[in-house]
Amino acid sequence: MSYFPYAFTGLVERHDLGTYGYTVIWLPEEIAAQLPFAEHPRLRISGELNDHPCSGAWQPSRGRWYLMLGKPLLKATGLSLGCFAELRFRLDAQDEVDVPPLLARAVAGNAVAGERWAALTPGKQRALSHFVLSAKTGPTAAQRVAQAVTWLETGETDLRRLPKIDL
Repeated sequence: MSYFPYAFTGLVERHDLGTYGYTVIWLPEEIAAQLPFAEHPRLRISGELNDHPCSGAWQPSRGRWYLMLGKPLLKATGLSLGCFAELRFRLDAQDEVDVPPLLARAVAGNAVAGERWAALTPGKQRALSHFVLSAKTGPTAAQRVAQAVTWLETGETDLRRLPKIDL
């Protein structure tokens, strides 16, 4: 069995969703039929796009699935709208979450936050982890960890309502 059991060549296209536009590659129907979308509508994958490492999730849209291609990946691969690209991929563990050490320590050290963290879906755990990991400086990361812990302590479930904290 290949390290990447799924492979296809597809067109890099623009996909408009409301006021947002994304650069995407669509999953062919014959491959989609083989994948467990009934269990995981947003199926996490890792692979290679034109021999460049990539990861993401197949996103549903009107009975089809697309993979968003970010600007850094497009730049690294030399791809743009209208180009054909080769994508090879494998399924990732769907419930796995890479938690930043600073966030993991803060959650482990707070009983209420730890309990509420454990009750979150893997998607919300990934969103909070990304919130911390996307900080460009150490002080910003520390502030975001404090915000995440406060959010967990309040029992809020809407990530758009992360509290702003002045440290």
